[in-house]
Amino acid sequence: MREGAASASGHDAASWSPGTLWPAAQIALGVGAVVVGLTNGDPLGLILTGLLALLLIPAGVIQLVRRPRIEVVDGQLAIKKLGGVVFVPPAEVVEIRALGVARWGVRQHLMRLEYMDDRGREQLDVFTRGDLGADPREVMETLVGLGFGGSRAPGPDGSGSRGNGSRGQGFSGQGFSGEGFSGPDAGGPGPTG
Repeated sequence: MREGAASASGHDAASWSPGTLWPAAQIALGVGAVVVGLTNGDPLGLILTGLLALLLIPAGVIQLVRRPRIEVVDGQLAIKKLGGVVFVPPAEVVEIRALGVARWGVRQHLMRLEYMDDRGREQLDVFTRGDLGADPREVMETLVGLGFGGSRAPGPDGSGSRGNGSRGQGFSGQGFSGEGFSGPDAGGPGPTG
C-alpha cells in the first residue's frame, strides 16, 4: 500500500494493492503442477495437474494484472477491473461501508463501495483484505476522509439517494430492517380481494 504519495500533477494520491507473494506462489504452484504431471507419465495425473494449473495460473495472473486495485488519482477514485480502469469522481460515490461477516467462526471485514458509472447505472464492488492489501475498515476511513462516500444531500424524492427512492428500504447492513415492506405480516396494506 502506498499512501500520501504525490502524483505527477502535485495532488495527493493513495492506492491499495494486494501483495505479490500469494499470486506469485499461485503461478509457481501451477507451473509446478504441470511439470509434475508431465514427468509422472500417468494420463489421469496429467489431466488432474493440468486442471489444477488452469485454476492457479490465471488466478495469480489476474491478481498481478489488477494492481493497484483502488487508487485516488487527481481527486477521482480509480478502480482497476479486468476490463480496464473505472474513474469515479467523489460526487458519484453513493456509499462506502465497512462490513463484518462471520463465517466458520472467523470474522472477515469487507469494504462495500457503491457508485454511479458513466452511464448513470449504480454499481456495487466488494473488496476484501486480499483485494486491498490492507484492512478494509482503514481503507474506508481514508476514502471517507478524502471526500468519497460522505453524507449525501437528499435526492429529488427526498430520500437521501439519487435513485428511485428505494435506498434505505429493505435490507440494511445489520439485517432486515423491515422498512419498505408491506404485506400481511408487516401490518401494512396486504393484497386486496
